[in-house]
Amino acid sequence: MTTPLNSSPDGQQTEAVIAAGMASGDTESVMRAVATAEIVVPQAPSADADGIPDGSISLPVIEQDGTSYVPVFTSESTMATAAPDIEDAVSVSAAELAANWPDDELWLAVNPGTEDGLTLPPDAVRSLPTYVDGPPA
Repeated sequence: MTTPLNSSPDGQQTEAVIAAGMASGDTESVMRAVATAEIVVPQAPSADADGIPDGSISLPVIEQDGTSYVPVFTSESTMATAAPDIEDAVSVSAAELAANWPDDELWLAVNPGTEDGLTLPPDAVRSLPTYVDGPPA
């Protein structure tokens, strides 16, 4: 599920598609861009690293106004700009993460702290895999 981080222009292209889709109100293109992205998930240092199975990731959770979010970024450079204190992260497929979404109360925050950041409620997160091959019918 996890892969090492790498810097690529794909994140910037994803960010551009998301921004354009949000500006034009094209929800389908935004969802497709998020669904097909390799996202960067911050990893908090864990005192119990031995208890985490190989290939697993630890989802960070932030809370704002009573809502819990998992923050993710579309590129390593966006994460470094928005959250410079993060020292460790992994790259994962957004669709794969969504297919294994752990909680019906947990939202996804894509590029939090940026001008084009967006949040997705749990039902939208769980629908992301359907956008990989096109919008749901």
